[in-house]
Amino acid sequence: MFIDRIMKRKNNIDQNTKDDYSLGYQKGVLDYLSYRALKSFDFILPYLRPDMEVLECGCGPGVVTFEIANKVINGSVIGIDIDKDLISSNNSKVDESKIKNLKFRVANILELPYTDNFFDIVYMQAVLVHIKNPINAIREVHRVLKNDGLILVKEPVMDRAIFCPEEPLFLETFELIEKAIKSYGGDPSVGRKLWPMLNEVGFRDILISSSWEQPGSLDEWPSFYEGWVNVVKGKIGDIILEEGWVDEKHLIDIGNAWMNLSKHKRGYAASPWGEAVGWK
Repeated sequence: MFIDRIMKRKNNIDQNTKDDYSLGYQKGVLDYLSYRALKSFDFILPYLRPDMEVLECGCGPGVVTFEIANKVINGSVIGIDIDKDLISSNNSKVDESKIKNLKFRVANILELPYTDNFFDIVYMQAVLVHIKNPINAIREVHRVLKNDGLILVKEPVMDRAIFCPEEPLFLETFELIEKAIKSYGGDPSVGRKLWPMLNEVGFRDILISSSWEQPGSLDEWPSFYEGWVNVVKGKIGDIILEEGWVDEKHLIDIGNAWMNLSKHKRGYAASPWGEAVGWK
């Protein structure tokens, strides 16, 4: 339960046993990330060809990486993440699936373990938002892409979320999440800055678009808004409490507000994302 999660929280910040990924890797968070990632697969799908070499950075549970592998049947796909447990789990799934063109590897986007001009496509979603100097990651992606290779990147613009009705607890949720991400050196609205960064690194013919993260149907309503509950009761919640921005009771109230929205379908919340495609 939500209150149990808060009472038994671990001090991830003081222990510093993980990385600078502010969302954390709790199961509920991973479930939300998987749901969100699959909703965004249409963004990359038009650019895939069967013979490509594709890298997904920040692959997380690997749900999109598997989908890419099913489309790139004559090429190869690699998913990287900085979490060893996730990569080990993903590779076990690969072994069970018998997929031959897919593998996962522990690696950091700031130091990609690949030679220059290696990939046809590098894809990422919600990665730059957590990086202190995102342009350095884009430079590294540019290095490993082949000439005429593509970067596809999708990042949030959290300070432009909309709510109806304008429930103060929903607005506060986003403000607290933004504050937590910034405390780790990230930029929660980096999605509006993609064009200048890609342009500075040297990408050409940059195509900018946007999309909204929102439930696509009433059937998706519960899982979508429960996803925000899972985010708040994960590592983000630990950060918020450790920093003393709110107390435990108030954080529980925030989680309950999102849970009520997921159950009763009396309202609406959506957040925008910036998308960019650039050619090397």
